[in-house]
Amino acid sequence: MVRKGENIYKRKDGRWEGRYIKGRKSDGSAIYGYVYNKTYTDLKERLLTMKALYSHNYTFKTIVYQGSLNDWTMCWLTEIQGQLKPSTYASYTNKMLKHILPFLGDIPLQSIKTADLNDWIKKIEQNLSPNSTRIVFQVLMSCCTAAVKRELITENPCKHVVLPKKTANNINAITSQDQRKLKEKATAHPKGLAIILALETGMRIGEIAGLKWEDVDFSSNLLTVQRTIQRIQLINGVNRKTQVIEGTPKSITSKRTIPLSKSVSKLLNDQKKKSKGNFVLGGDKPAEPRLISVWLKKICQSFHFPAIRFHQLRHSFATRCLEKGVNIATISALLGHHSTKMTLDIYVSSFMSEKRKAINLIS
Repeated sequence: MVRKGENIYKRKDGRWEGRYIKGRKSDGSAIYGYVYNKTYTDLKERLLTMKALYSHNYTFKTIVYQGSLNDWTMCWLTEIQGQLKPSTYASYTNKMLKHILPFLGDIPLQSIKTADLNDWIKKIEQNLSPNSTRIVFQVLMSCCTAAVKRELITENPCKHVVLPKKTANNINAITSQDQRKLKEKATAHPKGLAIILALETGMRIGEIAGLKWEDVDFSSNLLTVQRTIQRIQLINGVNRKTQVIEGTPKSITSKRTIPLSKSVSKLLNDQKKKSKGNFVLGGDKPAEPRLISVWLKKICQSFHFPAIRFHQLRHSFATRCLEKGVNIATISALLGHHSTKMTLDIYVSSFMSEKRKAINLIS
């Protein structure tokens, strides 16, 4: 049995089959996709949704998209997966599943209004900081922007949403005195090299974990940041597993060359003599970031040093540079920031001592 003009067919196994155009070959001929259901009514509803979703492949757009935000999100995530780093894709997926779809997923995409999103923002603000709320919102913004480009909706409902104000970065550098103590203990500790690298180069924890001997030029005392190691969360139905992956640095500017001091070069040279693998830390396999964080915690505990996060070491490096009068462009390049504005925004509080010097000079 065939329903003419609908591309709906009754199969021999009793199910209904619907066909839609999901793409075009280079010669313009159609590539078909198929949906199946036990009942004609449910099949037709699903087929209309798929035809609307892929309406850009049809000559005339006559079907309005009836799918929910959840329906469109699953399609959007599938489409962008190959365009993103695994860590970025995992981040988008987790934010969608945890903070967006539980509140908005069942609403038809066509029906989402700015008022719905303002109410949603107020709900997630109860458990997230203003900065985290804005980051989650940007994922939804990207999702809806893609829907506008697909002509599934005429206007992005995110355009006029009221967002919480950004808050200042609260990651503080350790003092010069504390840094000297920590550096002294780390130098003498068998697992202290990662701490020294962070304090002396400003490298991120994932960059340190991904460092290989091929990245270190002992003849020129240079180190090149080529890769990063991350543990990402994989979503498989109800099971949430994690996996350690090797990827490229955070951004184009994060791939950078950093000069090494003689003391750090010596520590690396000593480490290489004991090394049995390609990675500076870990041997044949990288020492993953959370293990490096454990090393930092244990070293701090060994001499009753206050608990700190590993990222504070990077901030301490930048702060020491500022205190020594290093210009902001050089600091930005060493840290691998994409702009000096980003560096200024992050370390604005660290400029207070420089502001005092300026005022004293003028007065």
